[in-house]
Amino acid sequence: MNQTSGATRRPGRASRRGAGRAGAAPFVGHTVLVIASAIVLVPLLFVVYLSIKDIPGILGTPLSLPTKVHLENYSQSWSEGDLGQFLLNTLIVAGATVAVILLVSSLAAFVISRYRFRGNQLLYLFFVSGLALPIQIIALPIFILIENLQLLNTLTALVLVFASGGISYSVFILVNYMRSIPFELQEAAVMDGAGPLRIYWHVVLPLVRPALGIVAVFQFLTAWKEFFLPLLLIQDPQNMTVPVGILSFVGEHTTAWQLLLAGLVIVSLPTIVGFLLVARQFRRGLMSGGVKM
Repeated sequence: MNQTSGATRRPGRASRRGAGRAGAAPFVGHTVLVIASAIVLVPLLFVVYLSIKDIPGILGTPLSLPTKVHLENYSQSWSEGDLGQFLLNTLIVAGATVAVILLVSSLAAFVISRYRFRGNQLLYLFFVSGLALPIQIIALPIFILIENLQLLNTLTALVLVFASGGISYSVFILVNYMRSIPFELQEAAVMDGAGPLRIYWHVVLPLVRPALGIVAVFQFLTAWKEFFLPLLLIQDPQNMTVPVGILSFVGEHTTAWQLLLAGLVIVSLPTIVGFLLVARQFRRGLMSGGVKM
């Protein structure tokens, strides 16, 4: 009798232990997310905090509460740093880069993923091989090519270089997404008389919108924050982008820290607001199961 009751109690204890472990898993996950968020947010909030202080407060007592809130740092940073022009240039370059990448990479991914032909895999490897090529290795050839094309100090040069650098990643993502689309849909469209371009536009593209959104957000942010290539290709202040233009507050001997920090806050706002607006669609794309590696 005791053996029977003991046997019946053991599964109960095991189930309770399993339930305890299952209940602890969300807590651990949430704790990790909170810590990761703090690692990202605390430096950003500290920059905002320092941006409303004066130079003695920033350099002398950065952790102390400011005796006066210097909101004029923002207006002065905007006017003296020509941030409006830098933001416009960056927006043009990032927007045009995303448009070129989406067009070229979606067409290439459509051909590679939806059609079988000799050299199909070789073409795919050609595109994704760019992922293994650091931009610093080809910086000199890029500079010489852009100079020969007489595109130095132009936004067009940045768009072409950014787009060529982002196509490899985009093709990799879109090919794996498009391969998950049933071929029966394509065959049905062919039977209805649809050609390749019509299939691409009316059948495939609507189904890969989550992946296109992921590519667009990633490539836009990449183009927005790129520093090395604009520094290499742009010397005209009127065509500088934000990452390079913001350095105008850094002098040879002195740095206008209050203006630099206020400028960093200003130029960060468009990307933060933009990402918050598309965050739901971005998460939906990641969770839809479309991006299959």
